[in-house]
Amino acid sequence: GCLDRFADDEIELLGKMSAVANRPMNWNVLTVDSREPDRVARQISAYDRSLELGGRVIALTMPVQVPMNMSFLNFCGLWLLPGWQKILGVPLAQRIETLKDPDTRVFLLENSLSQAAGVFRRLADWGDYIIGDTYSEANEGLKGRTVREIAQERSKSSFGTLLDIVIADDLQTILWPQPQDDDAESWRMRAELWQDGRALIGGSDAGAHLDRMCGAPYPTRWLADCIRGRKLVSVEYAVQMMTSQPAKLFGLVDRGELRVGAHGDIVIFDADEIASEQAKLVTDLPGDSSRLSAGSMGVKRVLVNGVTIVENGVANGAVPGTVLKSGIDTYTVTAR
Repeated sequence: GCLDRFADDEIELLGKMSAVANRPMNWNVLTVDSREPDRVARQISAYDRSLELGGRVIALTMPVQVPMNMSFLNFCGLWLLPGWQKILGVPLAQRIETLKDPDTRVFLLENSLSQAAGVFRRLADWGDYIIGDTYSEANEGLKGRTVREIAQERSKSSFGTLLDIVIADDLQTILWPQPQDDDAESWRMRAELWQDGRALIGGSDAGAHLDRMCGAPYPTRWLADCIRGRKLVSVEYAVQMMTSQPAKLFGLVDRGELRVGAHGDIVIFDADEIASEQAKLVTDLPGDSSRLSAGSMGVKRVLVNGVTIVENGVANGAVPGTVLKSGIDTYTVTAR
């Protein structure tokens, strides 16, 4: 479905839902990878079919690669690999013993690389994982190193080495998978998609999976890339895709544009400094739970409803915003 390739009946269902409601629909999230070149065309065809049915179905796609971490201790994307949940979803002691078994390791590795894994095959480039925080004497000095480097030193496979590392930590090891779609062709495909009209920038998850993914800083990261990085689109167009385009799709009254009479929601940034800090785990949630956080850089001032709430990157405590109410702060956007 939305994580890999839609089935025909899914495309029909999306189009019919949009058409019957006469409302545009967006779905989350379209990933772009040059190793799967047909995926974008297949997924974006849902838009074309929806128009034929009288609807409008738009994909959400991210303009950056989202930092994320994995763990064999708690639920994460690894559990969604085919057959993995029955291995990982057992008590800790049993899980550790099972992960030591050679046949189990072969089973997990083969399934992670299978076609059935779909988009989650992105998680199966085991050698490129970077070791994060470790919790045992056996793993001292491994933080910040790739599994491939460690495996070569030990003359073992990358996957076997990774399992040895997490077992030594009683599965507490923090693992950072590295994006495998960072090649020039994947970025060319993304730039083409951004200007296609059948996709909208979005999909940060807005804080969902907050201990696993850090999608929130994508605006500042993308602006930095547009100004000082790959420069795949103009900074003006990037701003438009993050402001006026979603405001028009969702029918937000007097938002998304700088004009007289509109709400004064404004971000002022330094083009030479705008960026995002690296994602890091911070422990400040109830129960000493952790979340991923990444601060912004180069944000000079933020205004909400014309009132300054951030100055030189620091919130001043002002809260002039209001909850948007349907029918008051929005207008109806139809599919046709």
